[in-house]
Amino acid sequence: MIGGVQTPDSAPSPEAVLAAFGIRARPAAMVPVVGAWSNRVYRLTTDLGSYAVKELLNLRREPRWLDSLDAAWRFELAAQAAGLTIPVPVSSPSGGCVAWVERQGRAEPVPVRLHAWVEGTQPGPAPVTRQTASWIGRTLATLHLLGIRPADRSTFPLPDTATADDWPDLITAARRAGAPWADQLQAAQPAVAEIAALARAAGHRPGDEVMSHGDIDQKNLILAADGPVLCDWDAAMPMVPSRELADAAMSMASWERQDIGREVLRAYRAAGGLVTGIRPGDLGQSMMSSLDWIAFNVGRATGGRPAGPAEVALGSRLVPELLARLPRELEIARRADEFLAV
Repeated sequence: MIGGVQTPDSAPSPEAVLAAFGIRARPAAMVPVVGAWSNRVYRLTTDLGSYAVKELLNLRREPRWLDSLDAAWRFELAAQAAGLTIPVPVSSPSGGCVAWVERQGRAEPVPVRLHAWVEGTQPGPAPVTRQTASWIGRTLATLHLLGIRPADRSTFPLPDTATADDWPDLITAARRAGAPWADQLQAAQPAVAEIAALARAAGHRPGDEVMSHGDIDQKNLILAADGPVLCDWDAAMPMVPSRELADAAMSMASWERQDIGREVLRAYRAAGGLVTGIRPGDLGQSMMSSLDWIAFNVGRATGGRPAGPAEVALGSRLVPELLARLPRELEIARRADEFLAV
């Protein structure tokens, strides 16, 4: 407890957060939000309302991370202006999206973002309802039809297959660490090679890219009283529309409910979306991103990247769960045109 405010150790100072964003309010409590994997998120309660505080972590050590974050925020504002239902972002007095504030127990400041708090529930990993799938399709169509192109494509990482190329190194690291899922990594090699082949065959098509959300799945949805809300826009980036549509449809379907995946496409087309069909290659890069996430957690679990005890435990739990899903998802990706035919 700091100054009478309930706050976890090492969290950003709630007083500093409010001051950095020019909010004249008295903080009452700031508590961690369970389930945030890529950043640290807190609910900050004040006498004037509640806010979502996100402590930003450059987990992948991207050299132009802040530049891409700024570009993503500007697209987030465009999406809000287009009428999409998103958590209201709070700008700093300087006009940016990030403020650097003190954190309890550390001398150096940390970067944070602030949004109005949205009350609701998350749908969980299971397939979403037909109504939510339809909402996702309409939302994606709106985003793609904005036709916003990145001012500087080099701000964002290029798609690659580096994780697949380096898969033997992950197996070696897991065996050295005595990880119980090392054999699973080994057994996944043929699937990994096929996923990389899909991504390479699809190629990099910068001329077809438009800015979009970039990470539409259940963990970034809030089911509020008035309907779904799409959150976590920090990963907004240039996307080939057919690839984002395929990825979102499969995510909403949890790679199992064909009717839910098809509903995303039906609603997308009814809203004027321009994608006419899905091919297996449209899932190559999103599946490569899944491999990247597996590799990231292997690194956390085996000491390959800095991680606290909770992050090590999370990585150790996630890796076998993620690996177990690969064969089924690859089998569906091979016939994506049939699975998502409408």
